[in-house]
Amino acid sequence: RDVDGSCAAQRSPGRPRSTMAPILSKTVPPPPRTPEQAAALALRKTGPVLNAFLDILRESLERGHVALDETAKRLSALSDRVVTGTMRLLEGYCCMDLKKFARGPDPPLHGSLPILFVLMLLLMLYNAFVIGYMPAAGIELSSPTSLLFHAFIFLVFASFMQAIRTDPGGIPPGADWRTFGAPPADMQERKHESDEPRWCRKSQSYKPDRAHFCRVLGKPVLRMDHHCPWLGNTVGHGNHKFFYLFLMYTTGACAFLGINVFQLLVQETLPALNTFVLLGAEGLTLLLSVILVPFFLFHTWLLVRNMTTIEFLAKFRAQGSGEPRTMESAYDVGIFENLRSVLGDSPWLWWLPVGGPAGDGLRFDRRPPAGGRTAPEDEDPPNDPEAAHPSAETPSMWPPAEVEQSGSEADKALLATASSVHMSASSSTTAIS
Repeated sequence: RDVDGSCAAQRSPGRPRSTMAPILSKTVPPPPRTPEQAAALALRKTGPVLNAFLDILRESLERGHVALDETAKRLSALSDRVVTGTMRLLEGYCCMDLKKFARGPDPPLHGSLPILFVLMLLLMLYNAFVIGYMPAAGIELSSPTSLLFHAFIFLVFASFMQAIRTDPGGIPPGADWRTFGAPPADMQERKHESDEPRWCRKSQSYKPDRAHFCRVLGKPVLRMDHHCPWLGNTVGHGNHKFFYLFLMYTTGACAFLGINVFQLLVQETLPALNTFVLLGAEGLTLLLSVILVPFFLFHTWLLVRNMTTIEFLAKFRAQGSGEPRTMESAYDVGIFENLRSVLGDSPWLWWLPVGGPAGDGLRFDRRPPAGGRTAPEDEDPPNDPEAAHPSAETPSMWPPAEVEQSGSEADKALLATASSVHMSASSSTTAIS
């Protein structure tokens, strides 16, 4: 017999003889003896899978980044339309004078009645929790719910007092800002009509960027946001953080009390007197929340955009007049830096009514243009929002742009020629008038 089991006699003469393929013995690698060898073996086996996964993840991130940017732009444009539309509704249907709200009233408010009214509302809110909610819910003063609400109330009062007593900031003493004809070199904002440095005739000083004259305080306020009669103070660079924290913690206290009272009324059957008191407390929190929540969201939007109320109203009026303007701020340098410019350098202290904002309130970083380079001081300067109000500033009789005196005879002659031409034009205008 052959190897394959067939007989030689039975095999046909023309059929080739089959041969068996050789059997190759597979060598099994020895198992790893040390942890380093085991780790190397596992890495060698899983390396291709990990590389393929990382390639897929990298490609997904690259494509998803474009989608996220587009989504962020659409959400930003939507928020701009919502805020602008809300302000138009308030101005059109609620008879609210937004310009007067931002500038403050012409006559100052006498006495402290608005401050006492705010304190009375906070006292009513506290009594609603201590006298109305705590006995009905059967909780102790040391319970977590009570401690959390008392923490809210403490932060509300601390922020409120800090916002009242803190100076919003003014022009520092000295001749740097009070020498007419010699504006500081780092000023960027200009008047809207004449493109001159912003000289305030009421305070006899140059106004730093984002500073405006407050008629109630009678002085320029650094990074002025608006005059708040409920604080008896103007919100500016120095106390903007405390004003924002006061809004945030008051809104949080109202929401906390309102949710707890609502749950108690729904889940428990209470006596008539307790139900009446709790319904009054719920009505108070609902009324305050309706007022505070939109106001808090609006100022949060301004804070994220690094925009003041006056700057928002300037863009708001420009859009209403048909000018092609957007709600982008020239000082928007990123969310973290925007928050830091108001809430302070340390994020751990952002939530406490202590400390102060970053910077001196005289100079602010500006957002670089689309090309990526920082705009020079004389390139596309932001317009002065107060320039739309002629009563705030008297037109200057000085030349629109002064020639820098370098000491040479040519410069002096050019300066004299410009001055004489301007004086002749002014005399002609006066004669025509």
